Parts: sequence; C-alpha cells; structure tokens
Amino acid sequence: MQHRFGFSLAEVLITLGIIGVVAALTIPNLIQNNFEKHVVSKLKETQSILAQAFKLSEEEYGEVESWELVAWNENSAAQVMNNLKPFLKIALDCGLDDTNGKCIPSTYFSLNGNKYHIDYKTSTSYYKISLLNGSSIWWRAAAENDALIYLWIDINGVKPPNTFGKDLFMFMYSNGTIYPNGSPASSHDAKTYCTYQSEGFGCAYYVITQGNMNYLHTKK
Repeated sequence: MQHRFGFSLAEVLITLGIIGVVAALTIPNLIQNNFEKHVVSKLKETQSILAQAFKLSEEEYGEVESWELVAWNENSAAQVMNNLKPFLKIALDCGLDDTNGKCIPSTYFSLNGNKYHIDYKTSTSYYKISLLNGSSIWWRAAAENDALIYLWIDINGVKPPNTFGKDLFMFMYSNGTIYPNGSPASSHDAKTYCTYQSEGFGCAYYVITQGNMNYLHTKK
C-alpha cells in the first residue's frame, strides 16, 4: 500500500498566520528603510544639481553678490530664477504663485507633527520650480551683509509626507557655497533643530553628512 503524507488544513492555516505576522512586522520597516535611502540619495543629487547651476550661473552672470538681490520680495526671487534657469533641467516652472499646487502643496508639517504656518505655495516672495528628477525647489533672496538665498528642497514634490526632516529640507546659499541648514554656518543648528521633537529645520545637514535619517528613530 502507498501512503501519502500532507499538511492538514489546520496546519496550513497556522503556517499562513505565522507568515502574515512576520510580514506585518517586517514589511513596514523595509518600506521605511527604502524610503529613507531614497531621500538621502535624492537630496544629495538635488544639492549637487543646484551647486552646479549656481557655479555655471556665476560664470555667466557674475557672482551672486552682483545680482541686485535687494529685498525679500518677488523681484529678487525672480532674478535668481532668470540666472539659474539656463542651467537647470526644469519640468515645471510654477513661478511666484503656485495656486494650482503643481509644484508644492499648501500645507507642510514640522517634524514634531505640528502644522507649519507658512504657505509657500501662494506667497509671492518665493519662486517655485520642479526639476526633471522629481524634486521641487523654491527660494527667496535678499542682500544682507553678503548675498543670501534660502532654498527649500522637497525631494518628491507634492507627494506626502510633506514634512520638514522627512521629505522637505532647507539650504542656504552664501559666499559661493550651498550650505545645508543645520551646519555651523546656517541659522538652525542640527543638534537643536533635527531631533524627533523639533521642527526639523536643521535636518539637511544631518542627512548630507551622516548619510542616514536615524534621528527619525531616536525619541527624546
């Protein structure tokens, strides 16, 4: 006589249940890790694109200090666009008023979960564009002691999470260099402004220098 061996229905259901529990525990972590690696890579790429554009623009139009960036207004923001545009691969030029929300959303959040109070989308002192690599960038500019341009990079445009320190990061252009916010030369120190309970304004420096986003997993 031939004997055939197999699993009972109960055994199959138990096995499937175990697989489901393991998947529920591991898949979210894998997705998050993949997202963080993507953010690090895209942020470094976009910073490099901007640095190259500024370098080429200064070779063509002179140093930023000579660009007549006189105030935090639409004229200064538009002047930066005029000089950078030939050296950027732009997918969308949303201009000074992105009312339709093609480049950036109307609402952003701080890393600590609070709603951020500035509507970058409709404020006309900010110029907004989206690059072919999927990042959205906007800036405002003025002339203080040195020419100063604040830049915001959202690595995935209007897509969520729309949060400082997760997909939105700040940079500053001054004295021929793009500084990630959070660096010693910037306005927000990473030790204070890139913690789990902070606004997240200084996380660009952490991401660029550390190559990870471990601050998201360190609760203080």
